[in-house]
Parts: sequence; structure tokens; C-alpha cells
Amino acid sequence: MADPKGDFLFVNLSASQTRKRLKRFGHGVRKIQSAGKNQALVIHTATGEHLSELERLFADVGCSSGDVDLPEPIENLRNLGSVSAGWLRASGIRTVADLQDFGPVFAYEQVKRSHQNASLNLLWALAAGLQGKDWRDLTDAEKNKLLEEMR
Repeated sequence: MADPKGDFLFVNLSASQTRKRLKRFGHGVRKIQSAGKNQALVIHTATGEHLSELERLFADVGCSSGDVDLPEPIENLRNLGSVSAGWLRASGIRTVADLQDFGPVFAYEQVKRSHQNASLNLLWALAAGLQGKDWRDLTDAEKNKLLEEMR
């Protein structure tokens, strides 16, 4: 079977999550496939209002007609689970670039405002994730520096 023809829309969701969002959207979506970790490719023929509606469906997670423009979703940060990633998204930190811009302390404080049960392990996970290492590998000095930034 030949690949469907159409334009591409890259979204910051897995292919299965993308399919769920598009369940009742029937305007020109031809195929949905994985485009990497927590990213999907929607092949579509939507134009005009239907294209705008398609893009609005993914505005909260990020979408782009070219994969180069699409920032890495926060779910891809090492050490984060789906609950922590959801908390960050709800706090306005949707991409790894957002976290880099705001910093782990600010991000942790934002989450802590609405989720009092968030522990310091989240702060360690954010800081270590930005460094590309496991949160348990943070030294006591690094942890103390983060705690001082919170004061």
C-alpha cells in the first residue's frame, strides 16, 4: 500500500495520544505515525478553516509544519514521569527549552504552588535532567545550591 499524500503536521504528543485527540476530527487526516519520542506526524490534506482547527487541537502541546521548528516536549526530559510532566505543562512549562529559560528552581516553585505534594525529588529531577544525568547522581553541593536559590 502506498503512503498517503498530503502535508505534514508534527505534534508534541505520541502517535496514540494524537489519534485520541483526532478521534472526531475527520477533515482530511490521512495518517498518523510516530516521529520520535513523544512526537507524531499527522499527514493531512486540511486547508483553510480545517487546517486552523487542526492546529488549534495541538496548540497546547505544540505543533509545526516542519519538524525542525518543533521544540522538544517536556516529557522527553530525563527523569520525568507523566504526572510530573503534566504538572509542568499545567504550570506553563511545555518544552525543554521553556525549562532551560526559566530554570529548575522557578519551574519547581510554579508546580509547588498548585501541587503541594510535589517533593524535592522533582527539583532534583529537573536540574539533573537539564544536565542529562540521573537525579540520584546530583551531589549534595548541587542540591544545596538549588535549595539556596529557593530562599
